[in-house]
Amino acid sequence: MSSDDLELFSLRDDYFNFTLVQIFCNGVYSVVFFIALYGMIFKRKTHKLLVAVIILMYILATIQTGIDWANLRVSFVDNGASPGDVVNSLLQETYLWTVAPASMLVANTFLADCVLIFRCFAIWNHNWRVVVLPIMSTLGGTTLGVLVVDQTARYVASGGDPNSFVDFAIPYIAMCLATTLLATTLIVFRIVWLTRARAGAGTGALSAYRVVIEMVVESALLYAVTLIVYLALLFGPPTSNSDGYAQAILVHMTGIAPTLIVARVSFGLARPSSSWQRTSKRTDYSTGKSESESGATATASTELSKNMQFSANEDIESRSVGAGDMKEHV
Repeated sequence: MSSDDLELFSLRDDYFNFTLVQIFCNGVYSVVFFIALYGMIFKRKTHKLLVAVIILMYILATIQTGIDWANLRVSFVDNGASPGDVVNSLLQETYLWTVAPASMLVANTFLADCVLIFRCFAIWNHNWRVVVLPIMSTLGGTTLGVLVVDQTARYVASGGDPNSFVDFAIPYIAMCLATTLLATTLIVFRIVWLTRARAGAGTGALSAYRVVIEMVVESALLYAVTLIVYLALLFGPPTSNSDGYAQAILVHMTGIAPTLIVARVSFGLARPSSSWQRTSKRTDYSTGKSESESGATATASTELSKNMQFSANEDIESRSVGAGDMKEHV
């Protein structure tokens, strides 16, 4: 067997494994999605817009996986007379096999960034100045993503002419990573800051673990790590196909990360909005108490009047509490 045949076999097996990894990730995503959907519908009422975003992201990722699976099936079953035929079929540039998945990934990435930025906005007590840079980065990255789709469509329309193709993939992924790292850093910093401010005696290992879990989920840290690995592999040698595994994971991690955030909130595992406000020692002269004391008194009074539960979708929707129609925004 010649070296060319071995290379064809290797490339064919790589594409097959990429699709298997993507299908496995779709299974994990499906579990997370339906759990979150159950929480949004039956546990705590969630704003329709947020529900629509989470559902749309899942649909787009699932369709993309279906397209890749259909391409694999056509290549192996209908055009699988030889390894060369399989590879040529897998590498065939068409709007369905190439442009459509790229468009879905760009759309999902934009939606994931929006959810993450909105969560950062909530955690920073609705301070819009904090999220200005992530928003600008998202807009820049989305623009590059649109250029990626446009260049891919032009490449397909020209019949695969490399002179008609400008690769914006690396700067696009870099901008996505910049957005995620900005939001992740802001969220983690806020969590650590408030945790230390409220830390006291008796804080045990369980509390420390909960803070770690909170930082990983709230900041979509897994999504950031996936982007870092994928971007690093894109700079690898041209003969390496290892970036395909990272891309297969990224397709679904883009949706899993924000869905985990929503699931966490839907099941009441996230902090209420009052806990994101930094306590102050300044005195409230109308009551003669410090603001921290007044806040503690108000919190205790609210909890005694009713076993308060905060809204599942944090900032998007509020929920009435008690006779005073108190509302809590997360």
